[in-house]
Amino acid sequence: MAESKLEKLKKHRKQSPINVVMVTLVIGFLILIACQLVFFGVTIQERTRTTDTAQNGSSGTTGTGSGIILTSSDIQLVSCSNDDLADAVAAVRRAVVNIDVASADVGSSNRRGGPALSFDMPSTAALKTNEETLGSGVIIDARGYILTCYHLIEDYATVNITVFSSTSVRRIYKANVVDVDIANDLAVLKIESDEPLPAAKLANSDFVKATDTILAVGSPFGFEHTVTEGIISNNKRSIVIGNTVYEDMFQADAAVNRGSAGGALINGEGEVVGVNTAIVSPSGYFSGVSFAIPINKARPLLLKAIDG
Repeated sequence: MAESKLEKLKKHRKQSPINVVMVTLVIGFLILIACQLVFFGVTIQERTRTTDTAQNGSSGTTGTGSGIILTSSDIQLVSCSNDDLADAVAAVRRAVVNIDVASADVGSSNRRGGPALSFDMPSTAALKTNEETLGSGVIIDARGYILTCYHLIEDYATVNITVFSSTSVRRIYKANVVDVDIANDLAVLKIESDEPLPAAKLANSDFVKATDTILAVGSPFGFEHTVTEGIISNNKRSIVIGNTVYEDMFQADAAVNRGSAGGALINGEGEVVGVNTAIVSPSGYFSGVSFAIPINKARPLLLKAIDG
């Protein structure tokens, strides 16, 4: 028997919601497949671009694990070359002088401190044999003002300064003590010269920090203009020598030996950041730890001595 129109209409209405759901699911599935294809294509393209960049050695680019591409212009190595150090030494070399002193009281010892910590001074045996002792100093004004350590000259009647105008020419001057700062182990000497003397530039030692590269210039064992390299191990070290406390000293690992006291501690620009003064030395010789007076501690004495 043929279905009536009413029954067909009822059956069609029951199937319509099912058809809508099916169509919706099919459309959603197609959209999902399309999105995956687009994403996969972009990923393949990006990987290909990165691989090509990494393999292209002439392009000067570098890939990183994070996907960031750095060009050669973005990368800069921070270092101090040998040429930089040579220029730094050349800037201060002629301003570093030798200090020769003759003992006024032969047999007295100018060495301070316990067995492990001492000023960079000659041995007692050297003093007893009336040998001239050697130290160093730095010309800080072209008119002949020289900065050095007080402990080098405190017990000596005569102080002679050797100035090196070149590798083969040197002149010896008699120096006068202008002023001293015993608390900081500093002294200012003055020599008279007919011509301006080479003077060192002074840095702001407040900016010196641990790990900074430094150079020590002095005359260990009489070998003038000896240069040693190291770093600042600590920029605010307190040490006790004898009964005196020295605060905020520079601790360094540049080799400093007898005769280096009073010499310049310089930065990579050739500017004086400190004055070498003491070593930790169970044997009397350098053992890897030296100390310098920050140059800013000398500024009040220099102003007083030079400018009056």
